[in-house]
Amino acid sequence: MKVPSIVRAPSAVAKVVFFLTLVPPILSHADAFNLITNGDPRLTPANVLTLQQDGFTQVVIDGYIHQPTVDAFRKEVSSGAAQFGIVYLNSAGGDLIAAQELGRLIRAKGYATQIGKLTDDQRQITRGVCESACPIAFVGGKFRLLDANTGQLGIHRFYLAKNKRWSADSAVLFTAERDLRSYLDEMGIDPEFLEVMMRTPADTILAIDKRSSYVWKLGTGSEVASWQLTTTGVLKGEGETSTGAMGLTFSCAGHSVQAQARFKPWFPPTALLNYETHSITVNGTKYPVQEVHAGYDKQSGFITFDTTLGEEALKALPTAERVGYALSFDNQPGEYSRALSVQDGGKALAQVVKNCSDK
Repeated sequence: MKVPSIVRAPSAVAKVVFFLTLVPPILSHADAFNLITNGDPRLTPANVLTLQQDGFTQVVIDGYIHQPTVDAFRKEVSSGAAQFGIVYLNSAGGDLIAAQELGRLIRAKGYATQIGKLTDDQRQITRGVCESACPIAFVGGKFRLLDANTGQLGIHRFYLAKNKRWSADSAVLFTAERDLRSYLDEMGIDPEFLEVMMRTPADTILAIDKRSSYVWKLGTGSEVASWQLTTTGVLKGEGETSTGAMGLTFSCAGHSVQAQARFKPWFPPTALLNYETHSITVNGTKYPVQEVHAGYDKQSGFITFDTTLGEEALKALPTAERVGYALSFDNQPGEYSRALSVQDGGKALAQVVKNCSDK
């Protein structure tokens, strides 16, 4: 298998004199006009890391979003980069103008966005944060993925940073709000999102719940999941989102429980064959499987993975609120993970496990 090439592009520290910024609540409201020193971590631009894997680009942006972050993204994700890609964002804020520019670049490439960061060993993508200016860049994604375990978006009102002091210049702030409103409209975001943002104090982070994320069109993967238990005891789950379709089937093979995962993503599904580690996920916890049989139906466009569930996964299934399938690399970052809400299917899952064990 071709090993993905990794390019790390650390952004240089920008000399900031005058910029609009969304800032995390490091300072209390009473201290909001304190000096911003040169060593303030909020002035350090994010690192940008890119991974190219057989026609698919993954970009990890970790840190505060500033102009050097945008420049690094533009350089690494050049016109010659892969047609399909995803941008993982882990950021507590940064420069509002830079975040808009980054969002436009992401949209122009047609890439998806998701909250996430690299683990310490740089092998996996794990839960991240996307607050303050970060959601402005996030909405640039053509597909905006807000899975249950990736992290939440957080927002608040922005302030003007001028002469190294936080200040409130009504004329400049009005222009910034007007430009931001235009940008969000360009990205297809509901106007209520900006209204809520501007009502939230700058020293507060308002976490956006999943329902609001889809009402305001911040996320594009609003899931419609359904489950059916056949007369032969086979449980089938289907999920449809704007980012692609997914299916899960659970059935008995002797005393064992067989699982099949089916995917039809927005990118060529055969790209999923590059991943090395496969896992069943239950409520976000991964249960690796030892042997997988892959198939591809060219007519339907679905790729399938068939496996037998291990003991730990079987113990977890009866309590599932969400069940899914995850693919990752052994020694490289990058992951594809999707899950379906179980709801009433929980009883049926428990019944399938019991029926198989009783055979």
